[in-house]
Amino acid sequence: MSPESVVLASKHTESTSGNGSRDLRSLLKLGTPLALGEVGWMSTYIVDAVMIGHLPNSPLAISASSLGNGIFYAIAFAVVFLLNGLETLVAQAYGRDDGCECVLLLVQSFWIIVIGTPLIVVSTLAVFALLPRFGVPPLVMSETRLYLYPLLWSAFPLLAYMGLRRFLQSCDSVYWVTASLMLASAVNWFFDWIFLFGHLGSKQLGIAGSAWSTNVVRLFMLILVLIGSLQTFRRLGQLPTRHMLHPEWCRLKALLRIGWPSGVESLAELGTTTFLSIVCARLGPILLAGNQVLLDLTALVYQLAVGLGYATVVRVGQNAGRDDTRGVIHITRVALILGVTVMLSAGLLFAGFARQWAALYTNSPSVVAVSVPLFKICSLTLLTDTVLVVLASALTGIGDTRTPMIASVICNWGLGMPLAYFLTVHAHLGLGGLWLGRLAGSLGVALSLLFLWRRRQQHWEDSTTKELATSYATKATLHTGARA
Repeated sequence: MSPESVVLASKHTESTSGNGSRDLRSLLKLGTPLALGEVGWMSTYIVDAVMIGHLPNSPLAISASSLGNGIFYAIAFAVVFLLNGLETLVAQAYGRDDGCECVLLLVQSFWIIVIGTPLIVVSTLAVFALLPRFGVPPLVMSETRLYLYPLLWSAFPLLAYMGLRRFLQSCDSVYWVTASLMLASAVNWFFDWIFLFGHLGSKQLGIAGSAWSTNVVRLFMLILVLIGSLQTFRRLGQLPTRHMLHPEWCRLKALLRIGWPSGVESLAELGTTTFLSIVCARLGPILLAGNQVLLDLTALVYQLAVGLGYATVVRVGQNAGRDDTRGVIHITRVALILGVTVMLSAGLLFAGFARQWAALYTNSPSVVAVSVPLFKICSLTLLTDTVLVVLASALTGIGDTRTPMIASVICNWGLGMPLAYFLTVHAHLGLGGLWLGRLAGSLGVALSLLFLWRRRQQHWEDSTTKELATSYATKATLHTGARA
């Protein structure tokens, strides 16, 4: 073994001594505020749904918001996840103490945001126009239009917020992110109260008021992360400059090389929500509203896994930037154990109080009745989703977003969604069929990623330390050549 390899091996041994407790503390320090923030942000959707659920004709209003959200967010987050390359490369640059590169990558990512905004708007309108072909009733279409059209104005602030958020997280600046996420729910409730029901001089806008409230919340959150970004620029000793705005194709290609598979994966996964809503729309407003109850409450609990996933991307990326392969392996193992433990506990509370959760959501007894029996299936789905999000995040941290994309497309759309359609439409299992198909797809992705991660880990352990360090250094410095 060469002297360089001996030095690196010694460095890795020192960096991983006592790694279990250190990695746990590291994940909790970053993941806890992010997870709490995600729950706070997701609660804005719950607030929307609860407020909408108390409008006249509650099932129709919930159905329309469900369908509108399903279309818009499936497309919007496909573009948002193009920014995953920003999180990976900034985390790796931060791990190398390269503050200039962190800021430069952030500025370059705004080209993706500027181009992505009109793509979201046009694609959303195109999908909405196709809904009658899927048998969506005219009454549901009309109500959905009232909600969806104002919601399109939130596309740019959503993308800008997500870009700045990824930058802040990767630089260990999470408190403005957490504040924006946790305060969002209160701001959303206040403006829902004003716009939906016509208080403080506002016209009573009904379901459209919920969309306008969302626009206000997005701007509020964007302002907070802008403040946090200015503070982080000063801490890094780097400020954005005019020349950074010039498109640098080397960096943009590096960002998109990592980001586009994440966008496809997001479209595949969030597209399952849209697909479930569209199929469920054939069953009528009551079952569609019940499906939305399940989707929203499951998503609320899932935010714990999302926060852990963000922390995993950052910590894995920072270890990769330092060429610490053992750190990558250990942080992922700790994240998996932590995620499964937390989700098992949360799943028990979720399924054990199903009727109480559903009753908080809507005042319709029929909607509560159709949703409550499926909370146990949803709890199992939360567990498999947690495993897959941690492993996909670890892979993203080292720059591999293609593996999660392929697994998601094959398992969700080759297995899960066809099974959901068959069980619902042909086997007449209703909502139960939809969610059994959803569970099958999630389980397939989780098992696939677990198998592939184990194989990759074995390969790393069988390789020399120098080879591993060179591999990470190559991934982490794809963009550095242009600056040099």
